[in-house]
Order: sequence, then C-alpha cells, then structure tokens
Amino acid sequence: MLKKIIVTLCLIFLIPVLVLGINGCGKEKVSSQTFQAEIETQTETETQAEAIVPSVTLNESTNPESSPILQKPVEVPVLYYHSVMLEEGNEVRMPPDQFEAQMAYMREQGYESVTLDQLYQAFYKGGALPAKPFVITFDDGYEDNYTTAFPILKKHGFTAAVFMVSSYINGEGFLSWSQLKELTANGWEIEGHTANHPYLSKMDKAAVLNELKSSKELIEKELGQTVNYIAYPYGDYNANIVQAVKDTGYLMAFTTERGWSNLNLDEWHLQRVYCFANMGLKEFSRRLQNPKY
Repeated sequence: MLKKIIVTLCLIFLIPVLVLGINGCGKEKVSSQTFQAEIETQTETETQAEAIVPSVTLNESTNPESSPILQKPVEVPVLYYHSVMLEEGNEVRMPPDQFEAQMAYMREQGYESVTLDQLYQAFYKGGALPAKPFVITFDDGYEDNYTTAFPILKKHGFTAAVFMVSSYINGEGFLSWSQLKELTANGWEIEGHTANHPYLSKMDKAAVLNELKSSKELIEKELGQTVNYIAYPYGDYNANIVQAVKDTGYLMAFTTERGWSNLNLDEWHLQRVYCFANMGLKEFSRRLQNPKY
C-alpha cells in the first residue's frame, strides 16, 4: 500500500516536469528560428539600403587631407554677375560690400570655387569636384571685375570666369589686355561672349559664325589659351545658334535661365544663378539651397 502511494506521488511530481521540459525545448527552438529570421530580415534591409544610390554621394578621399569628392549625378550653382560697383537703381551693378558679404558667406559655409574646366570634366568626363563646389562668372568684362572683385575673391581663395565681349577690351570701363593676362595668371578663365554682344537670333548664319569665331580666335591669340566656353548674350539662343556654337568649337554654353547647372541639361543649355544688386544675403543663401529656386 505504501509503495503505491509513493509511486503515485512520484508520478504526480514527474509529469509536470516532463511537460515543462518538452514545452521548454519547443520554445527554445521557436526563439532560435525567430532570431535567425530577424537577422536575415536585417541583412536584406541593409542590402536594399546599400542598393539605393542617392542623387549626391560623398566619398572620403584616400588622402585624409583632401576634400571629399562629389559623385555623379551632380548639381552645381554657377553664379553670374556683371559689375561690382555702387550705382543706385542699376541692378547689374553689385555694391562691393554686398559682394564681399556674399563671398564671406560662401567661405563660411565651406564652399570651394571651381573652374569651368573642372565643371566640364565633372559633368561629361567623369572628373571629381569638391564636396561643396560652385562657379563664379562675370558677363561682359567690366573693369571692376579686376579692380574690385578680384581682390575680394583672392582674399577668400576663390577664382572666377569672365565671359568677355572681345570688342569691349581696352574700352573705357572695361578690362584691358594686361588686366586679363593678370587674371589668367591667377587662375581666372577668360571665355566667350561674342565680339559685339548682339541678339544672335536676329542675325543670319554667316554673321553669327563671325561673332562667335572672331571673338574666340582673338582672345586665344592674345592670351595664349583656349576659349572653350560661352555665355549667350542676353540669354538669346535657338537651335541654329546652338549648332553654330558647336561648329565654332565651344564645349559648353551658358544661358540666363534660372537654376543650378546639372547633368540633366546638355552642354548647350546650362543654367545659372543670377546675382543682382540689393538682393540681400537671405535671398542669396536661398538660391544656394534650392537648385530650382
């Protein structure tokens, strides 16, 4: 009788233990499977994230002292000015103090000026650019580009390009050959803006080609450098003008259309950021934050 009682008591205690043991093993197996599934899901998510290529990607250079480089596709603000001097009521004449403030802002924000050659190489030849590139251009070739803008840009470590009207050279209020040579010696580019600044769309083909070719050849001869880029006078162009620009040997052409230059545009329709007198630093910075301002 005593044995039966002992056996019964043992069974009472052993059965729950066995049940718990079996259930415990089952839970451990499920937990392991769940953990593995979570790892696979995480790996898949990371792989998908790596497969998504953002429009602008920064890669660290192998040289720790150099700036990161900007990969394709890129959008670059190409600023364009005319004159840097004070003249009330004339929006194309940027007051020097405003120009100084704008360039100081660019330096403080970590921007680096690049040349049109660098821009061309980056857009169409796979070249590299700094992390925050921008281009400075001046249209027409006013003398204050040398007397006023040049010292300010040099102070901040920037260079620029002048789209020069060749017939204006040595004229009153415009750049001289000696000034142009000094600018090129300091990293500036002197590029095309035709011979006489006409509305090209109102001219016949022969006259257009003469405007483009004579200007290009004269500047190349006097400065000993190739003129590869042009800005359309008044932003005036059409399909025939574009073809004439190509035939003359230019590599890129800039419009007066608002926006940043980018790879979605071809070489002959590049946009720029217009900078005008009394626009204010707030508006200036806004145009540098919105490619389609």
